[in-house]
Amino acid sequence: MSDEQRIKGWWHLPSANDTRVPGILTWSQDGGAELELIGGFSTNAKYEQAAEKSWTAAETWDRSSQRGTIYGETVAGKLITLWEAELGNYTTDVNNQPLEQFWRSSWLCVGAQLPSPEEPVFQSVTVVLDDLSYLTGDGRFSPPRWIRMEGVDTPGEQTEDGSELMPYALPVIGGRRAAWASGSTEDATYFIDTFATRPFVSPATEMMPNLKLDLMMRRTRTGRRVELSEGARVRINPTGSAFKAVDVPSRISPLLELLRLATFGSSAVTSMSAITGDGHEVSLLCRLGQHSAPDARTQNDRMVFTFDDVSLESYLEAWQRLGSKPQGRYAWNLAVGLIGHSPKLVEEHISQVLAAAEGLHRWCLSGSRNTKLEDRLIDLHGRLPESLRTGLDLDAGKWADWAVWMRNHVDHGGAEKHREVGDFYHLKVIADCVRLVTYLGLLTELGIPVKKMEEALLNHPRISVLRERCQELGALPDSQKP
Repeated sequence: MSDEQRIKGWWHLPSANDTRVPGILTWSQDGGAELELIGGFSTNAKYEQAAEKSWTAAETWDRSSQRGTIYGETVAGKLITLWEAELGNYTTDVNNQPLEQFWRSSWLCVGAQLPSPEEPVFQSVTVVLDDLSYLTGDGRFSPPRWIRMEGVDTPGEQTEDGSELMPYALPVIGGRRAAWASGSTEDATYFIDTFATRPFVSPATEMMPNLKLDLMMRRTRTGRRVELSEGARVRINPTGSAFKAVDVPSRISPLLELLRLATFGSSAVTSMSAITGDGHEVSLLCRLGQHSAPDARTQNDRMVFTFDDVSLESYLEAWQRLGSKPQGRYAWNLAVGLIGHSPKLVEEHISQVLAAAEGLHRWCLSGSRNTKLEDRLIDLHGRLPESLRTGLDLDAGKWADWAVWMRNHVDHGGAEKHREVGDFYHLKVIADCVRLVTYLGLLTELGIPVKKMEEALLNHPRISVLRERCQELGALPDSQKP
């Protein structure tokens, strides 16, 4: 799903299997699916007489045919389905017959032709997510070991001709480990499988060991290469009836939110596949809003916690509990969604983080209905473990007082009671403090060890910056209440 694709094939509507149109389908994470047809589907044009011997098109397109499912078959014979495709630009000839059409869709199924994303046809969904492997902590690579090999008499020593040979072995635990972590919600069960590169096993490779190496190598113009990798994927099974395609994003959400919490950054879907009721495996491509970068480099200190600190089952229980009350899921989504998101406008940042803090306290943590925002912020800060409050070194009363004034100032185009901020940057500092306290409050509710949160405050590349900004609140005047 992260790779751009360009597919040639023949396309038709489900109700017109005999009328196939050639075209090219392109897929990208940003644009979704775009189908360019050379020709097009029937216009169903309606004509009316404008004058004697003169007719005009009263309705060029049948509006009901501008959105729906499109079937396709690639030149290699692969079946494809575009769901909820919408007609964009098009051109016609003088007789209003289509010359070309452009259809767009955010949904794509490769491997089957399924009439609707509303039909419960998926018995299992498998998803690969950015950073998931680091969350498992199932390291498959061991440190290299120096070994002795025939033909290398002086390993590690430089000879007179400048040679320096160092034979070594790199131990790898290859293969798939099923259900490294598992958990469930009311309507789905989650299994996280880990895997690593392993040699292909067959009678032929056992008889000819060199064949194992040949199958693992990639030959390039500069030489031979052996690529080793480890990773993880999520299997999601329904607890009741089969999944609908439209349900898949909501089933993935708990995992994406877990990765946001674990990295204090955004995460995205690398690939999705599913098993249909008749046992066929299909690939799903869906534009979900986040840009996946599976081959991008990542930082060693990116993870705040792993499954060693909180189990998947424990997380999913907390996920259901905190989102179970009225508006609870919306408040949770708002609070977690802001992780890794940096608005360009300070005013936007202020409104969002304070709405997230207020919603989390009111709907997820069962705060009183009539509690003022200032008291909610003080209570969020007070719920943190004592060592975290000490590490933040935050004057909660002063911070909450300024946060309330800041919200009134931004939401109403200027607060009724003027305050000298000095530097507008200080408003962002206050908002970042709200953001950090809200985040730490979420981790506390999930049961993340205090030690891990303390380490994140000191060493995480982004969280440590927010902690330092808490110290900058001292530049603001004390409470200016009348």
